[in-house]
Amino acid sequence: MRVAHVVSLLALSAAWVAAAPQTGNSSPGSRCTNLLNTDAKQLPSPATRFESAVANAARAAQGEGPAVPAHCEVIGLIHERVGFNSQRFAIRFHMRLPDDWNGRFFFEGGGGSNGNLGAALGNLQGSQRRNALQLGYAVVSQDSGHDNTINNDPNLNGTSVFAFDPQARTDWGYNSYDQVTQTAKALIRIYYGRAPERSYYVGCSEGGREGVLMSQKFPAYFDGILACAPGIRIPRAALTQAWNFQIWAAVAKAAGIYDRDGVPFVNKALTDEDLALAASAVLEACDTLDGAKDGMVLNFEGCSQALVHPKLAAVTCQGGKRASCLSQAQVSALERIISGPRDANGEPLYSDWAWDAGFGGAASRGYFQGWRSWSIGDYEAASVSSIATALVATSSAASSTPPEPVKAFGPDAARYLLNVDINTVMAKATATNRGTFPVSTWDLMNMGGTDLSAFRNRGGKLLIAHGVSDPIFSVKDSIAWFKSVNQANNGNASAFLRVFPVPGMNHCAGGPATDQFDAFAALVDWVEKSTAPERIVATAGNATPWPGRTRPLCLYPKHAQYKGSGNIEDAASFECR
Repeated sequence: MRVAHVVSLLALSAAWVAAAPQTGNSSPGSRCTNLLNTDAKQLPSPATRFESAVANAARAAQGEGPAVPAHCEVIGLIHERVGFNSQRFAIRFHMRLPDDWNGRFFFEGGGGSNGNLGAALGNLQGSQRRNALQLGYAVVSQDSGHDNTINNDPNLNGTSVFAFDPQARTDWGYNSYDQVTQTAKALIRIYYGRAPERSYYVGCSEGGREGVLMSQKFPAYFDGILACAPGIRIPRAALTQAWNFQIWAAVAKAAGIYDRDGVPFVNKALTDEDLALAASAVLEACDTLDGAKDGMVLNFEGCSQALVHPKLAAVTCQGGKRASCLSQAQVSALERIISGPRDANGEPLYSDWAWDAGFGGAASRGYFQGWRSWSIGDYEAASVSSIATALVATSSAASSTPPEPVKAFGPDAARYLLNVDINTVMAKATATNRGTFPVSTWDLMNMGGTDLSAFRNRGGKLLIAHGVSDPIFSVKDSIAWFKSVNQANNGNASAFLRVFPVPGMNHCAGGPATDQFDAFAALVDWVEKSTAPERIVATAGNATPWPGRTRPLCLYPKHAQYKGSGNIEDAASFECR
């Protein structure tokens, strides 16, 4: 069935190419304007409308804005309709077609629950300063079928209200990426007079899930996929955040710390100094496993709770809580969270997490703020708040079958997480409703499948980079998925799927880590030169204790090991083994 699906898609693509006018010899400006007059019959979906097509001159970098080359900028909509609660929905896309095109296509993945059109500049991930548009790629981004400005109801889960609409759920799950890819490739053919030679999908977090989705569900679309910190099992990862919230809330409750709304103040369950103490304990236990005492845990798989626990015990308060030690409740909570959530029968619900130093550090540097901002929230906040709190509560409730209403602002989201039964939520995430929601959120969003044979057989390459200190999606879940795919491919998955853990890195970036690396260039070399990456050199940013330090990111299951001599700040002094 899958092979037939791929063949039919290729046949349709060929038909669109044949129908497209040969406009490649006209001026970029006129070609750009003429896109507004494109006959819908030349596009994959006749239900496509263009909002704008503007020829932009080259522009130098301005403030935070990057330099951009001369290009045609297009904004369009696919499948406009009226849906749940009379809200207007559409799949909106944003595309930039450079005058000096390199013959390649770049799909920029989304993030969170999407709903943002995206800049269509082509974020290369790995904290790279340049982007795909600057490199000559035709770039597209999209909102996955809902708009956070239009589709937003504060009394019905805020920007997650789209999940009450069955078609919007489907667009978010997979359909929008299919529709936009087909439309973008058709526009490239119309604008340049030829199809792209190579196509790439790049994203992190939800965008990483989308990349894995493409390798499984639409294997003919992309030659190379860079999926950073992919949410492979998003519904279960979301449940984990609720599990974690309840554990930290118990710590705050035991200490008698409540916010202004009377909710246990999760943000204050740990101070910055507490996080630094915990990180120091991890380093004391595992820093030298890689042969170098350098403030990094490069051999993270060798760092176990059996090694860390005695070091945490050494900084546990004997008596009342003091700034110089961790309370027993804090240590127990941290160990439970790293061990991962379990259901009522004691079975794992998601994954465990790596013991790493990415959640702590010197408060003056702030490089660890990504971990606490995502997981427990800023200590100085006036009420319970973290990136995960509102996002997980509103989206999980809305994605249940049937959907549950939760107010997006105020204490409701925190109270939802505080009182929700993990087992009940999982059951609702896997439930269906024949009349309205025939497909569960779990079936829409789970990317844990292991059949990538169609992607593999056409020569596709999938590269994953994942922070070891990611508090949202566990690097161990990505590794477990790789192992499953590897087993399904008789131990040969590395021919098309490679994983590069990034020690110390938080969610997509940040942390005490060498989080600046060009995984995209490695992917392109793999696709176009058949040079399979074994190591990727990464650099530490200015916010870390070691600006300019380099380390090799090693192909899993290898890790960087100090050779025993040489400059400890230089990647050349480390080998992957």
